[in-house]
Amino acid sequence: MTGNSKLTAVLFFVFYFILTYFVFVHQNMIAMYMMAIGMLLEATINLWHIFTRK
Repeated sequence: MTGNSKLTAVLFFVFYFILTYFVFVHQNMIAMYMMAIGMLLEATINLWHIFTRK
C-alpha cells in the first residue's frame, strides 16, 4: 500500500529488487533480514497513514 506515495513505491521496488538479487546469489540470511525489515517498514508506513488520515 505504501501510503499512495510514488517515491515510497519506487524505493520499495528497488529494495525488493536488491532482495531478489540476494536470493538468487544464495545470500539467504541477508535476504531474510532485508525481508523482515521491508515488511516491518511497510506495516509501519501503512499504520502511520491509517492513524494520520482525517
